[in-house]
Amino acid sequence: MSVQFDLFLHSADIIAENDLRESIRAGNAYEAQQKLNELRTRKADHQLLEPASAIIEALSTAPPHDSNVALVYLDKLEREWTPAAEALFGAEQKIILAPLWSAAGQALEKTIFDPEYPDRHASRAYLECGDWNSVLRVTQAEPGLENQPVLLERTAEALWHTDQTTQAIEHWFALCWNAPAYFKRLIENGDISSSLLLAHWNEAMDIDMEPELSTEWYPAWMMLREPGLAHSLKSRGADSGPERAYDLIQELVKSDDEQLALRRELRDIHPGLFHYFLQNNVRYY
Repeated sequence: MSVQFDLFLHSADIIAENDLRESIRAGNAYEAQQKLNELRTRKADHQLLEPASAIIEALSTAPPHDSNVALVYLDKLEREWTPAAEALFGAEQKIILAPLWSAAGQALEKTIFDPEYPDRHASRAYLECGDWNSVLRVTQAEPGLENQPVLLERTAEALWHTDQTTQAIEHWFALCWNAPAYFKRLIENGDISSSLLLAHWNEAMDIDMEPELSTEWYPAWMMLREPGLAHSLKSRGADSGPERAYDLIQELVKSDDEQLALRRELRDIHPGLFHYFLQNNVRYY
């Protein structure tokens, strides 16, 4: 009889927990508070009481109306509400918190990007809620986008998630040239969505070539490994060695002719890439 009673209590606790979660999912702060009170009455030390209370506070908090309020809101969202949502919902927390991140993004729309505080920008909030079009809108409105690694990264991710693959790759390549250490950290931490870029990165890091294939040379290597990109990516038109090698390989891959002058220039800039091109030179047109 005792075992059956324990099972009954356990089942009742689970039902109370699920009811609480459902009211939070619905965004109903009043109902969620009632369900929380019921759960507290059942078990005063229940592990979900604290995180649920934090999420109910989040649901009850008015959306920020300006950037100053938004910064306080962001701080609570990061330090309190996100850990609480993870405790209650696991990976589903992104869906639960998406409206809050969106509200923060809207309040930060007029805030100019500051590289000293990159997360105090609407693009970060929109990134968290998966509003990729808004990420693009606010990052592309920033002057000097290509010189800001964080904005380049966010733009590339948003382009990738909106099926603008070519443009996404161009922005990741810009990181290779403009912020190579930043790109290397991203790709080695698994923070770049393109599995194709990762596969060829691992090849580039493993291949025995002189000079060594550092991050700056990776786009040129990628062009050799995926020659179809030559017909869709823009040339750089730059004089620096890695970018010039990229342009040369693009022209060589696209050309029907031998282009001896271009070959000689590539050989002088990077003998390893030149020899790889010769060894694997098939007609791609």
